[in-house]
Amino acid sequence: MLNPFEDIPTGRLESLNILQSQFTNDISPDKVDLMCGVYQNEEGQPFVLPSVRLAKKKIFDNPNWNHEYPSSHLGEKKFRDLSATLLFGNDAVVVQDDWSVLKILNFLLSEQVLIPGGSVASMQTLGGSGACHMGAAFLKRHYRPKEIDQSAKVYVPAESWGKDNVNLPNVFRHEGFETASLPYYNNDIHHLDASALDVALRKIPSKSIIALQVCGNNPTGCDPSSSQWDILIKTFLSRQHFAFLDVSYMGFVSGDVETDCEPIRKFAKAGIPLLVAATYGKAFGLYGERVGCLHVTAPTVAISRRIETQMKLLARAETGAQPRFGALIFSTILENSWLKGVWQADVQEISRQLQDRRVSLKQALKDLGSHRNWDFITQQKGMFLYVTGVYPFG
Repeated sequence: MLNPFEDIPTGRLESLNILQSQFTNDISPDKVDLMCGVYQNEEGQPFVLPSVRLAKKKIFDNPNWNHEYPSSHLGEKKFRDLSATLLFGNDAVVVQDDWSVLKILNFLLSEQVLIPGGSVASMQTLGGSGACHMGAAFLKRHYRPKEIDQSAKVYVPAESWGKDNVNLPNVFRHEGFETASLPYYNNDIHHLDASALDVALRKIPSKSIIALQVCGNNPTGCDPSSSQWDILIKTFLSRQHFAFLDVSYMGFVSGDVETDCEPIRKFAKAGIPLLVAATYGKAFGLYGERVGCLHVTAPTVAISRRIETQMKLLARAETGAQPRFGALIFSTILENSWLKGVWQADVQEISRQLQDRRVSLKQALKDLGSHRNWDFITQQKGMFLYVTGVYPFG
């Protein structure tokens, strides 16, 4: 009897997997790994945020801490609510387990609501990739604009997590979506071409799904400015596109999480249908803990509650209960005003360090005799530096 996997084909791995394999097999003592979006100290060693060390001590000192399952397949409610507040602001309204008629009435009459009449449905996920996957799975099952006969196509900027079979497009294709590229980066100016992106968004079919990174774009280091976001939002409204917002590096760009998350709040306040796929592996340094969250906005509380029932079904089918430890670190920091302040200072310092390293690199290239204009090194922001199209370096 032949083994059923006898003829299984070799998978087409993304370019990053191939590069990582080549790096591992390279015996040079001078090799440097620039592939993974992980913040390290100046010696190239893993960096644990001081706020995370303090939070872990607080957790371990609690005699009631245990290893039980979380209370819901969606993850602990405290974690999900803190995540929604961090991303959407203090005015965000999350789904409550005990909505009474009086509470709903007071909610609808409130003038301090981020999404008028609506709320945010949330589920914990396995990191940012898990959030993107769950978001894609949710949309494949439930995003059905009435005017579209088939599933909407997903449009991803050409330089967003790379091209072809690289992560983000692959996530959507795995769920059966057809994907297409949008213009994003201009090699001539080494920066975002916001005008070309906006023109493309106007030309594609209405009610398309558009995947955009909120801040610290991977891999270009180029984000829309506040005014450019405003222009894009107007196009989203006029074309009725769905916003699939991916956020990983909040705080790494400006040094302020509130500032870096502002595009999310602009989309929500404009009433654009959206979801946010977030990871806290980066901003909290919890890479291996796989701490992510998926948020979906809805126009009414009733719809939000129904969305969360579908999220529970997805979680039950795909992952079961979510890991608690990383989420507990996140919650321990954000629910304590002092620890939150320490974390905010941590993120600000990381942002400063990243910018200082850009300045040092730019100066080192000049010191080596390069006559090229390297201003884009310090104009780009966050974790990533995009140097495509600048070879040779002379």
